[in-house]
Amino acid sequence: MNKVRFISLATVVLMLFPIVAYGIVNNYINSPIPSIVDDENNPTLTLMHRIYIENFEGGIISIVNTSGVHTTIGTVYRPASFVKDSSDGFWAAHYDKASDGTHSCVTAIGANALHIRTGPNNEYDPSDPHAWTPKQFSVGIKEDYDYAGGQYSNAMIYTSIPGGSNIFGGSSAPFVGNPVKYLTASGTWESLDYYFSGDYTKELPKRLIIEVNKPSTLNGSPDYIEFENWAADDTVGNILQTANGRVLVHYPNGTTKHIADVIQRVQGTGRFSGTEYAEVGRVRAAHPGVICFSTSPRIGYTNNTNLLGGFQFIPANHAKFLNYDLNQNSFIGRDQWGIIAHVGAASEALDDPDYIIDGEISYHPVWEGVAPLFAQYIKPRHIPNNQSNSTYFEVSDDFGTTWNSCPQIQGVTDLSTNSPVAGWTNIRLYLNY
Repeated sequence: MNKVRFISLATVVLMLFPIVAYGIVNNYINSPIPSIVDDENNPTLTLMHRIYIENFEGGIISIVNTSGVHTTIGTVYRPASFVKDSSDGFWAAHYDKASDGTHSCVTAIGANALHIRTGPNNEYDPSDPHAWTPKQFSVGIKEDYDYAGGQYSNAMIYTSIPGGSNIFGGSSAPFVGNPVKYLTASGTWESLDYYFSGDYTKELPKRLIIEVNKPSTLNGSPDYIEFENWAADDTVGNILQTANGRVLVHYPNGTTKHIADVIQRVQGTGRFSGTEYAEVGRVRAAHPGVICFSTSPRIGYTNNTNLLGGFQFIPANHAKFLNYDLNQNSFIGRDQWGIIAHVGAASEALDDPDYIIDGEISYHPVWEGVAPLFAQYIKPRHIPNNQSNSTYFEVSDDFGTTWNSCPQIQGVTDLSTNSPVAGWTNIRLYLNY
């Protein structure tokens, strides 16, 4: 990689951004977030670095440190021209906004892509979910370009950066909710939603930055999140569980908080796209409605989906809406998905097709787009030959007495096929920033 100190307006202005900021990412209205995570959703955000992208053919992609020094990590093979509507398959783009209060942010991060929300400046009201559609563009991996067969998207920046490296699940990936800005004609950086201001026929600007911030609370930054992998009335480890498994966030100072409940356990694996670019035991992707864990090795591009493997945790309202309102492949009752809800939630509402029950969203307070699970804290981060500096997970089959590395599991597995996942009582995700 080449280190270059650009003496240019773009670099000078970059150096003027503040190092510390504060912000909440959840984009809901009329639905509270769990009070137990108020601190995590109003963190101190300390700038780690910025990702600078020149959106034109041959443009530079670089990491900019807090002194303004650029380290080139790749180039743009093919720029994005326009933004597009987010598909119903990515409904979760409704749930977040940027930590600086704007509506242009990283809305999904993965070993295989970044998705950037560019507006509109609307909040998500679950009583009127179809009121507006998010706009987005993507930043793609080298393999997207290499294997496109000439069929390119005008809403993707195709890069020379391989999947599973650098900004795509490597050392410098961003977080969900990180602000995205463009360089104005006057030489200042403004939010992309300000640029579009509702007119999405405009071409995407030529110079972009993503501000990557580390979140911290009075307890510091969490070092792991643990999922007790059962719901009430499940028999796990030959023990009938009378209460939901807890989701616990742990801090280096010893503080542990019970922040959410598991209302559907995960007990299998699926062929999740993108896991071919993530290692076993790593995070494959995160967005306001998912944490995707990889159980398959990083093999690179493949047409053999049986080589893929992983599982996901998703928030309960998101699971319901995609299943009942959008008629998508159900997460409910499927072994490859664990479902998360507020402390004390009951699983029975998962079987009720109504999104709104007695005037309230089914599961409230909500977890969609809420930190630390579905914004700001979790990202794919794999440092080769350095697990302790990566974001990784371990598993236990004896309620946390002993912990083991995730085994390699590929293809579709479930309870009926004796998936190893079915025996896991606890899953612990170690966070690195």
